[in-house]
Amino acid sequence: MNPVSDDTYATLLLCSDLALNTDGEVRAYTISQWSDLCERLTRSRLTPGALFDRDIKTKLDLTEEEALRIEKLMSRAGRFGVELSALNDTGIFTLTKSDARYPESLKKKLKRLAPPVLYYAGNLSLLSEKSVAIVGSRNIDESGLIFTEELAKRCAAERLNIVSGGARGADTVAENIANNSGGTTVIFVADSLEKKIRQRETREAILRRQSIILSSFRPDMPFRAYAAMERNKYIYALSDFAVVVSADYNKGGTWSGAAENLKHGWTPLFVRTAELPPGNAHLLKNTNAYPIEPDVLNSENTDIFGWFASQLKPSVDIIHEQISFFD
Repeated sequence: MNPVSDDTYATLLLCSDLALNTDGEVRAYTISQWSDLCERLTRSRLTPGALFDRDIKTKLDLTEEEALRIEKLMSRAGRFGVELSALNDTGIFTLTKSDARYPESLKKKLKRLAPPVLYYAGNLSLLSEKSVAIVGSRNIDESGLIFTEELAKRCAAERLNIVSGGARGADTVAENIANNSGGTTVIFVADSLEKKIRQRETREAILRRQSIILSSFRPDMPFRAYAAMERNKYIYALSDFAVVVSADYNKGGTWSGAAENLKHGWTPLFVRTAELPPGNAHLLKNTNAYPIEPDVLNSENTDIFGWFASQLKPSVDIIHEQISFFD
């Protein structure tokens, strides 16, 4: 295991559930709880590494209950180190908000909602490259399939990361196109990271430095619906632009993720207009969603990243004007 700073290790010990007993006696800090604790540290001009100090209870004026919780979580450092080292041996590593290489876009866009710990496998440098999220429902129609393939090919040709959640449907189609066309992918999974990197196509893309796979949950965790909902915001926050290929109306992860993004204004959202699925039509009723016609992808003279940028409204303030549609 590579050496880590006290700030990083304290964050891992308090926010990761690696090496935790299954009896539920003590739980890792949630995103919100960790944000609250960090605010208290900041007000006291301390960093997370200070939590190793035996006098931290007094310095932060902690309750007995919280001080005991911190002590229990920090006391598993030995077991945690062993599990983390084993994880590193499989090619899975960690990032915390204390690390310089943690994605700046997550911190900037999500602020308190940015996950304190990320697990990843693959090319970390991809996180600093231009990126386009391609999202869509699992049951993609024929026109949506063609649109996804064309958009993914354009992104690969222009060396733009394709960001997705690795789910069946538009996500997988776009990922496969990128892998087969020399493109790059940033995949944020909602279930087992360990399982994902055992897939042959994923392993090969990682070895070619074409991909990075991320998760905010322990790498062996099976699929959980709440994890998929949480994952959606990370897909948007990691992207410069996002494209909804196909969405159901008022249901499903694609709809809820797009609605949440429009409400918070994390990333400019484009919605496919051809043969409109019901969800797409309703998303376009929000004045902060941008239409994208399939013809845009057919012009080889069009710089697709530049085209996205050219469509944006001149003032970012407008992004918060009409959110009642999704409240």
